[in-house]
Amino acid sequence: MKGSRLAWQLTRPLASRLYAAHFQWFYIENRLLRETQDPDAPEAGRATATGALQNLRRYLDELIIELVPLEYALAIHLAAQWQRQSAGAIPPALLLLWPAMAATVGATHFLSFDPRPRKFAKAAGLKVLPENL
Repeated sequence: MKGSRLAWQLTRPLASRLYAAHFQWFYIENRLLRETQDPDAPEAGRATATGALQNLRRYLDELIIELVPLEYALAIHLAAQWQRQSAGAIPPALLLLWPAMAATVGATHFLSFDPRPRKFAKAAGLKVLPENL
């Protein structure tokens, strides 16, 4: 998957586990499973998704990624605030929810290769990775 090698390089030096909410895990696993089963996807894409799915499960088993409880009402409230305060085009809901979820679970860092959620992560006091896109 695009950026996965760089994501690994950026997050491995962090001292703590990587935290994710159950919704985030479900969303990522769902996307990877759909990619592995997509008959229109190139073979290389399906193979990459299969490897990523295996890695995701291994990271969960080895507690590299830890699923943590999330106060969804808080995360949605924060995302809704950002949505109301957005100047210009309103970002898609998930791009508001990802940084709100990270802030709600007490994350210190936020990894994204998409510039749209990064400004919200910074507003929540999270250090964004990579530092520059």
